[in-house]
Amino acid sequence: MRERIGLTNILFVILMGGALVAIPAPAAAKVTGQCAQCHTMHNSQGGNPMAVDISGAAQTAPNETLLRYGCVACHTGTNDGTNNIPYVNKTTLPTYGTDGTTGETLAGGNFYWVATNGANLDAKGHNVASDSLANQDATLGNTPPGGTGALTSQLTCAGTTGCHGDRSQDSDFGAMSGTHHADDSVIDGSSVVRSYRFLDGILGLEDSDWEYQPTTSAHNQYKGFDRTADTELATGSISSLCGQCHNDFHNGAGNVGGTAPSGAPFASPWVRHPTDFDMGNTGATSEYRGYGGTGNAYVVAAPVASVDVTTVLQNVTFNNDTIVTCISCHRAHGTPYDDLLRWDYSGISAGSGGTGGCFECHTTKN
Repeated sequence: MRERIGLTNILFVILMGGALVAIPAPAAAKVTGQCAQCHTMHNSQGGNPMAVDISGAAQTAPNETLLRYGCVACHTGTNDGTNNIPYVNKTTLPTYGTDGTTGETLAGGNFYWVATNGANLDAKGHNVASDSLANQDATLGNTPPGGTGALTSQLTCAGTTGCHGDRSQDSDFGAMSGTHHADDSVIDGSSVVRSYRFLDGILGLEDSDWEYQPTTSAHNQYKGFDRTADTELATGSISSLCGQCHNDFHNGAGNVGGTAPSGAPFASPWVRHPTDFDMGNTGATSEYRGYGGTGNAYVVAAPVASVDVTTVLQNVTFNNDTIVTCISCHRAHGTPYDDLLRWDYSGISAGSGGTGGCFECHTTKN
């Protein structure tokens, strides 16, 4: 996850156990500040190791790239809307609310629920091995749901078996080396640094506070494609990233769409829930046109993607801007709910008169 640390005139760098450092800096995402806040030359000072784990306790083994912290250790903390490091893990129960838009969790959610490693908690998040955050999934092992085969090792934050960074590298540190110091002011997917949230090749518009309590005017704008066939990869879309591991859930002949009476592929009735499909392809009077209610406001609790990601959408027009994605329903890191869902699926009941969740798009089924 990109560290949005730069401010217009002053840069504040806050690290666990570190001091508050204020230095002049231009508006940018790259990390600046005192090198010793993050790095240690020999992992030794006064006879004690400088590397620390998630809890802040010293760890004897040094980290690659001379870092004091691993990915998760650096990104463990409490989000309050003013922090300049995105915290994706907390050691105590985070506030979440009904759908994660009113508490202290960010766009990707929080690893807390899967990291507790209790019974039946594997489904609450991705089982990331980085910093020994979570155990291997007891049921699935290293085979992603909908995947064509097992990963070569347990999931990591970055690298060959991860989501972020250079996926030709086999470690978190190697995959992310240099990224936090480079100029990422342009997101065009041409490199890891110039990709959305350091997800190589993925496009999008990044909310400056990682969707801390997002609103219709302040949120991520996700990249999507309006596919016309199951086999289209939709390269660069946020769902295409998920599909690299969860293949059957995104692409492949017969894996997602059915065949409409007219013979058109990638159409209802669906085999699996569609992704990279624009709800604007449905009829003008369809229930999906009720997304966002009167005025069709962008719904942060059930985000949709757009072809154009140059600006944040406050309202949608159903013209390449209501594209269903994997993260319309899920959060990548974790949630209190099974299957990393944004809301409690077990509480969604057709005909109940309920609101939110699935009913944000399926507006007549409540």
